[in-house]
Amino acid sequence: MMQILATFEYSTLLEIAITELEEKGITTIYAATLDLRKKEPRLLDNIHRADGLSFMDKGMIFAFMFSTIGASKGFVWQGGPIIWGIAGALLGFVLGVALNWAIYLIKRNKNQLQIKKGKKGEVILIVTCDENQASMVEDILWDHRALGMTSTR
Repeated sequence: MMQILATFEYSTLLEIAITELEEKGITTIYAATLDLRKKEPRLLDNIHRADGLSFMDKGMIFAFMFSTIGASKGFVWQGGPIIWGIAGALLGFVLGVALNWAIYLIKRNKNQLQIKKGKKGEVILIVTCDENQASMVEDILWDHRALGMTSTR
C-alpha cells in the first residue's frame, strides 16, 4: 500500500479529481482543508521571531542623510553643526519610519482586497492506493492542478 499526499487550492478541479479517482476504483481518499490566517501578523520583531518586516531601515538611512546635510549646513546656520545634525537625524528618522509605515499600509490594504475577492484556502488530499496504481493517481492529480505532491510507502 502507498499513500500519495497532494495540495490543491479549493476549486471544482479538486472535486473532479476526487470523482475521477473514485471512478478508477480508489476508495480511500481523505481531504483536509487548511484554515486561512485569521489575524494580522505582529509588526514588531523580537529576538525569537523575525518575519523580515522592519520599519527602522529606511528611518536609519534617512537619519544618516539628513544629519549629514544638517551638520554641514550647521556651520552656516545659527545653532551650529551639532544641533542641526541632531535635528536632521531626528527629522530623517521620523520621515523614514513614516514612509515605511505608509508603504506597509498600502501593501496590507491590497492584500486584504485580494482575500476579499475570493482567495481560497488550500486542501491536503491523501490518497491510499496500491503501488501499481500510484503513477495513474499522480497523473490524475497533476492533471487537475495539484500545487505539490509527495508519496510514501
